[in-house]
Amino acid sequence: MLYGSIVVTLLALAAAVPLGIMAAIFTSQVLPAKWHFTVKSLLELLAGIPSILYGLIGVALLSVNIETLFGLQSGRTLFTAGILLAVMVLPTIMTLTDDALRRVPRQYRETAAGLGLYPHEIIWHVLMPIAKADIIGAILLALGRALGETMAVMLIIGGIDRIPQPFYNILSPGQTLTSKLGRELTEAAFGSPHFSALIFMGLILLMIVLICTLLAHLRLEPQRRLHE
Repeated sequence: MLYGSIVVTLLALAAAVPLGIMAAIFTSQVLPAKWHFTVKSLLELLAGIPSILYGLIGVALLSVNIETLFGLQSGRTLFTAGILLAVMVLPTIMTLTDDALRRVPRQYRETAAGLGLYPHEIIWHVLMPIAKADIIGAILLALGRALGETMAVMLIIGGIDRIPQPFYNILSPGQTLTSKLGRELTEAAFGSPHFSALIFMGLILLMIVLICTLLAHLRLEPQRRLHE
């Protein structure tokens, strides 16, 4: 279950982070101002869709297409769960990165343009370094949602308690900590070894999130002080 959580989360972030940052650059720096509010509102609406609806869409569409594309017996795999999570966390990364880039003071852009930098150089060498701390914060928020997502993953991952053979075969069914808890916690007898093992899984998940949050705070606080 720990292996499944790590693989699914890494797949989701690998797909969502570059797409989300590129989309945020487009909406904040390229898209005309009159369209920005409309596009931003649609992205925020996507972020508010309940996870169970994403899970149902994954079951009805995503798993079927992946099953057909790769010739699998079932499309409910680690890869499917990772792609679905990428879609779910993408609006979070896009909207928060867009906010971070738009908060950069205008004088930085004007000074860089006055020095002769091209628009893409201003984005990558001026705006992105200044907004770096907030962008990393957006990614960590997406990481937290990916790690903690239960219903959508539970519907789409397959529910097999074993590491794939070979271990890098992401087109195999699997299980995550959250999907295991969602499936079995209500069925385990209180005080039984089964119940205790599930509670320990929850503790592991809590510790992972706390460690990521602490590391992010220690890493980003010096950068925020520097920009202040």
